[in-house]
Amino acid sequence: MIGITIRYCSVLSNLVRCSLLIISTGVITVIPTATASSHDIPFLHAAQLAPDYWLARSKEPDQILRTPAQIAASNAQLLSTLPDMLDLAKAPDSYSQQELGALINQSSALPKAARFYADGRQLTPAHFARYQQAMALDALPASVQAAYALVTSRGIIRAFPTLDRVFNDGMDTDIDRFQETAVFPGQPLQVLHYSQDRLWAFVRHYHYSGWLQVKHLALTDKQTALNFANNPDFLLVTGARAHTNFTAEQPDVSEVALDMGVRLPLLRDFPALVHDQNPAFSYVVQLPVRRQDGTLQLLPALVARSQDVRTGFLPLTRANIIRQSFKFLGERYGWGHDYNARDCSGFIGEVFKTFGVLLPRNTSSLGKQRFAAEIQLDNASAAEKTLTLSQTDTGDLLLIPGHVMLVLGRADDGQLFVIHSVNGLSYFHSNGQYYQSKLNGVSITPLLPLQLNQHTSYLQALYNIKSLTRETYAHP
Repeated sequence: MIGITIRYCSVLSNLVRCSLLIISTGVITVIPTATASSHDIPFLHAAQLAPDYWLARSKEPDQILRTPAQIAASNAQLLSTLPDMLDLAKAPDSYSQQELGALINQSSALPKAARFYADGRQLTPAHFARYQQAMALDALPASVQAAYALVTSRGIIRAFPTLDRVFNDGMDTDIDRFQETAVFPGQPLQVLHYSQDRLWAFVRHYHYSGWLQVKHLALTDKQTALNFANNPDFLLVTGARAHTNFTAEQPDVSEVALDMGVRLPLLRDFPALVHDQNPAFSYVVQLPVRRQDGTLQLLPALVARSQDVRTGFLPLTRANIIRQSFKFLGERYGWGHDYNARDCSGFIGEVFKTFGVLLPRNTSSLGKQRFAAEIQLDNASAAEKTLTLSQTDTGDLLLIPGHVMLVLGRADDGQLFVIHSVNGLSYFHSNGQYYQSKLNGVSITPLLPLQLNQHTSYLQALYNIKSLTRETYAHP
């Protein structure tokens, strides 16, 4: 596609900035015609940092896009058909030594590329042998009976039973290659094996398997875990994070952090005082607590009504997608939910959990597994991709290798904007110079100017557009 030029002007910090956007054979060049700017993100101005800007430009923002019944049916299909998803209610209750060993080795596979510690030392076979020894695979019995647990506090699933941080040869110390994902209070787990020191458990989660510190879980029976997690009368965290109320009387339920999408059963029968506080102005929930012997105790906890919470799921509407995504705006990027934050797919997953929508954890699964309306663009030209993007709407997912973005909408000049948790920022200046910096957080950016690297634009890398809100796309 040759010769498409867009002139764009905006006001930022009382300074007018105008630019030209040139699209030529899939390479996008940003040509500023005035240099005054307080940030380095092309075409972004202050008004776009508020959800109301995008709400005003969204088509039928309050229309219900999927009903609860449709969402439940999609979740059931996804859990039963996707290879990296697990319906714990239907999961096997026992594993042979061979089956469990294969599952652990798959989750704890040795990396094909070199890995390094923060001080620059390369990991050797001896280092990995130590991590493998810590997994105690030689202690696996002939048959393993699955145990069940509830997560009691936000914890991290790791590739190996260690907190050692390791990196690739680029030495980006924000991206720990042993870091996988997070689990959150109230989520059920299968517990299948313990590390040599018994401080870690190998667990299966609804969309991930790996090593979790045992201090984050409490053992119980299967039915108790599932009944707790699936209780239809629940409080949902709709803010980026909420906390239970402080209580000196019961420290285990005091100021517990609850991330977006966490759901906890509501208690309807409780005393006049809960932990020495009148509960009239709070929600009373059940909170899973780990006893000293590692077993589950369910205790009442208070969540103040001033917190960003609600009873039941949010309706799946474009307005709610915009509002929920903006609650993370500016949060630090957290690879694999590191830094008490989230990465690109974690961000998407938490937003959609508030509507009751379950998703695979990794971007490769989001993009390559077939579970929603989509347009595959692996072999499409830049012109075809640009034309296809005209079909997108708020809430659609754009997939490039290793990254997923959420469509916000179109600005006044027609520029397509996305919101995403993203590490890098790069594009070409008008003089042909490649500009490279960082976003390193949940950010709003235009799609077209960005480069995946010096040789490939986001547009060129785009290989799938997926919708969680519609049945089909009409191919242009």
